[in-house]
Amino acid sequence: MQLFARALTSIEVERRLILPIDCLPALPRFEGSHENGITLQVMDDVEILWNFRCKKRNGAADRLAIETDWIQFVNSKKLRSGDIVAFYKDDDRVSGTLCKIEVKRRTCMYNK
Repeated sequence: MQLFARALTSIEVERRLILPIDCLPALPRFEGSHENGITLQVMDDVEILWNFRCKKRNGAADRLAIETDWIQFVNSKKLRSGDIVAFYKDDDRVSGTLCKIEVKRRTCMYNK
């Protein structure tokens, strides 16, 4: 099940990935000792498992942000502003919930 897909902004390439708040119900609960953050295990296209730390940022509008290990992922995939990332939720009876991430390179259109 696809949670979201979005084109990356320069902030997301340089600092953190902001998640849409409507994907919150699909994530593990932010409660108890996890009230301020949870670890999301995310598998990429070459089956590398990333442990992203997802934090709930409170303010004028609640936001979810992946900060820890995100920049390492961006650098390893050589992501740029405009590239598209898609997150999927995959429920497995053996391993439990696992997220997957897919990267699509932006396409450049040139006027001739």
